[in-house]
Amino acid sequence: MKRASIAGLLLIGALASGCGGDGDSDSTDSGDTGNNSATETNGDDSGDTDAAELPKFCDLLTAEQVTAAVGAAVTLTTGPFDACEFEQEDPRAVSGSLGVVEVDTGNGGFEGYQSGLTATLTDAIEHPVEGLGDGAFVTTGTIGGGESLQTAGGVLVGGAVYTVNMSQASAMTEDALVAIAEKLLQLLVDAV
Repeated sequence: MKRASIAGLLLIGALASGCGGDGDSDSTDSGDTGNNSATETNGDDSGDTDAAELPKFCDLLTAEQVTAAVGAAVTLTTGPFDACEFEQEDPRAVSGSLGVVEVDTGNGGFEGYQSGLTATLTDAIEHPVEGLGDGAFVTTGTIGGGESLQTAGGVLVGGAVYTVNMSQASAMTEDALVAIAEKLLQLLVDAV
């Protein structure tokens, strides 16, 4: 899982440096322990507000659901920033993370997040995902001139982007990776 964690952290770092902002929660791939959250009223007359907690996908999804989307048996673990990491027994096979990151105009919004991913991947190709939500996309490319295609994507849900990051070294085709990423994005949207 080190390969996926390293790739995910590279994406996080690139997004943090590419999105700008004021140093708030815009630099994580999947939020933290709930401190990065939207504010909503709690419905009583006191006017107090409660912070809405970002979803933790390892609490909402099962290994069986992710296995069905990936097309091979995976195990799930909670990684840094509450990302839900998945991996297969073969370290060359597809592994990755599922997460959430808040976006707003202060950190470039959804467009800033999307362009940050594109800038992180070499020879990036964006694939719009129709019918999934606001601006859903999957981007493929390599990292640092590597040979294996990597995949990242997201879908805007309210003020957050549900994210998918995948790494592989088994010569999977771009079409196969995009199809897996689309299924995983659908899982994230359906889980909440």
